[in-house]
Amino acid sequence: MIDAIAATQSSQNPRTENLAGQSEKGGSYMQMEDFLQLLTSQISNQDPLEPMKDTEFISQMANIASLEQMQQFTQGFESFADSQKDMVAQAYLGRMVSISEEGAEVSGLVESVEKSEDGTISVIVSGKNYDPQSITRVSLPNNG
Repeated sequence: MIDAIAATQSSQNPRTENLAGQSEKGGSYMQMEDFLQLLTSQISNQDPLEPMKDTEFISQMANIASLEQMQQFTQGFESFADSQKDMVAQAYLGRMVSISEEGAEVSGLVESVEKSEDGTISVIVSGKNYDPQSITRVSLPNNG
């Protein structure tokens, strides 16, 4: 029966055609709105002699709320992780670093940290940009 409802929904809802594309992009397979429409169709097309039990309905609504909270948590954590990367890169300012790049070892003082328009962070050593992930050693500069 759920397959029949889903087929009805896909013909009525143009958004379901985009679901396959969303999964390829790494997005959620089913958006909250889609789930609510499917649940509404399920309730309206249920067998009148065997209606959905209230406990089943409450359980499904709790699952919807959990899903939405998990999505919000994931988005918040991704934002937090991005801000942590920025702060870690800034901690390299004024430090001596060793950078492994294409098999060669480059050492020098981190002069600045830059964030490009696309959000990529780079550290500047001897006037050249490097990816902070390629840093293999960090030390205090010699004040001799």
